[in-house]
Amino acid sequence: MTAPQPIDLGNRSGPLLVFGGVYSNLEALTALRTEAERRGIPPGNVICTGDTPGYCADPEACLNLQENWGIYGIAGNVEINLRSGVEDCGCNFSDGSRCDMFARLWYAYARAEVGERGMAYMRTLPERLSFFYAGRRVHVLHGSAEHESEFVWKSTDWAVKQRSFDRTGADVILASHSGLPFTDGRDGKLWINSGALGMPANDGTPRTWYAILDDTEGAIRVTFHPLPYDVATARAKMLQHRTRLPLSYATTLVTGIWDNTEIMPPTEAAEEGRAMDPDRLGESSTPAPRRPSIPHPTTDIPQPTTMNPYSDPKDLRTFGKITEWQEEMGEKFFNWYSGVTEGDSALTEREKALIALAVSHAIQCSYCIDAYTTNSLQAGADEEQMMEAVHVAAAVKAGTTLIYARQMQRQVEKVTM
Repeated sequence: MTAPQPIDLGNRSGPLLVFGGVYSNLEALTALRTEAERRGIPPGNVICTGDTPGYCADPEACLNLQENWGIYGIAGNVEINLRSGVEDCGCNFSDGSRCDMFARLWYAYARAEVGERGMAYMRTLPERLSFFYAGRRVHVLHGSAEHESEFVWKSTDWAVKQRSFDRTGADVILASHSGLPFTDGRDGKLWINSGALGMPANDGTPRTWYAILDDTEGAIRVTFHPLPYDVATARAKMLQHRTRLPLSYATTLVTGIWDNTEIMPPTEAAEEGRAMDPDRLGESSTPAPRRPSIPHPTTDIPQPTTMNPYSDPKDLRTFGKITEWQEEMGEKFFNWYSGVTEGDSALTEREKALIALAVSHAIQCSYCIDAYTTNSLQAGADEEQMMEAVHVAAAVKAGTTLIYARQMQRQVEKVTM
């Protein structure tokens, strides 16, 4: 299909609410609409930077709510690929990586769950918006001006960001895709990422984020806001579809920690588990006035602890990096590994996961236990089946110990006869 042409909104004024990365999180999107109405921000001053369908349980309902709300929005890579009938989300994750494995699940779920109305709405979304605000040319895109799936972070070299400014002629870019809120400015240019509304920002809290732009003083002021919403319900809905949606992402909703940081630069990855301060996020933009913090649900959230460096969960989450020193062999391994462990063949995917879980306990691999506990649940195994698989492994391992008692007995006979 031919994508809708970019839309010029002309001049805008007053507070603008900007968000992106809804990721099918209906509870978060509903809470945001309520918040916009509480603040008196009309739909014409609300902008979505894309990826409304995605990781969570309600892709069609989120698209419908957004359409009913009457706000402005663009298509992110998820909308672009869904409406085009493409079989993956277009993020170009490494084959066999955890991101790739999870994307196969949630993208297939979104394809199946988005109905005719949601699909029709996605076809109306342009890939770019532009407007003037406080005398500055603002351009709304998803990843970058070069590609909707390009990950741009605060630590990304400014030369990369400058290419998008050069291509669009913008003074200010509102973007999304990478999922972490930030601003970065230089030479009169300002890049703003409002963060993700549907998933936490890897900061150890369940908060999700949106931004508000203000022009009341003749310049653009940016403030970032955490969003309180019904996390428990969003998570429960994902668990209801545990064989179709990534359980690790359901966990992230509560813990605020990403399952992996494969796509994240070292600078951002090093900030994992450190709660973001909304008053500091906008420091590279025009300074914003101090304001009271919005309460957010952080009670009973496990905080990161110092791990034994010989068994660090982060190693599992960056397993894909083993290809870096021997790419050819690493890729061969992951191709073989995926072929053996994924999908139904002579063994079902559930049977393979249970075998792997049992072996993980037998060889006492903590990384493997974490991975295949999740995989077994994901494949439809229940707790009783998982524990039984471990007992089978334990029995076999005990048997391999006891069989050597025959050697002991023969030796006793030899010595004493």
